[in-house]
Amino acid sequence: MNNKKFYNNNLVRYYNFTYNFLFKLLNNIEIDLTEDDFKFLKKKGYHNSKGLGTVWLLNLKRLYNIFKKKNYNADYHFIDIGCGNGIPLIYSYKKFDFLTYSGFDFVQKYVKNSKKNIKNSIKHPNNINVFKANAKNFILDDKKSYFIFMFNPFDNKIMKKFLKNNIKILKKNNSVIAYVNYIHLKEILKFSQNIIKVKKYKSAIIQF
Repeated sequence: MNNKKFYNNNLVRYYNFTYNFLFKLLNNIEIDLTEDDFKFLKKKGYHNSKGLGTVWLLNLKRLYNIFKKKNYNADYHFIDIGCGNGIPLIYSYKKFDFLTYSGFDFVQKYVKNSKKNIKNSIKHPNNINVFKANAKNFILDDKKSYFIFMFNPFDNKIMKKFLKNNIKILKKNNSVIAYVNYIHLKEILKFSQNIIKVKKYKSAIIQF
């Protein structure tokens, strides 16, 4: 890696880190994922996620901006699959325009932490919900159009299972997946080829 590329990459990391840090500070968010969470998940036997951590919030914002430029006609519901400690959910609630906001995780500890972060950062939370669920058997509401956020929350087998279980609903309501750190993008492309990539940030919007 040449010096210019090394400098640019580190500048991007610093800017993203600072943006996340300030958002958490200004919104009284105290609980975030740490190295201890790797140990916790390993002890529990959970090895699915390949990118444990909190997404750079600007990457989520980039995908939302692409989504808005497409001028979708239907009203959408935001859902964070593998919501961790709820920071992207809180960010979306404060920054974006959806009918409702929800997130789930299959680890009860993170559901509890998300609820604490929401309580600390949102005075009167309306239309926001966090709950425990497992993506491999989770079924979306067939009456809703979804903006589904994923920060590479699980392995390709669970991704395939989630999509197979929900593909009819996704297509029926023109839902989209906003996928950051798209390691398992090939699995999604088996179900839809309607995709907009942001290659620099390994992110994509997939429409069904």
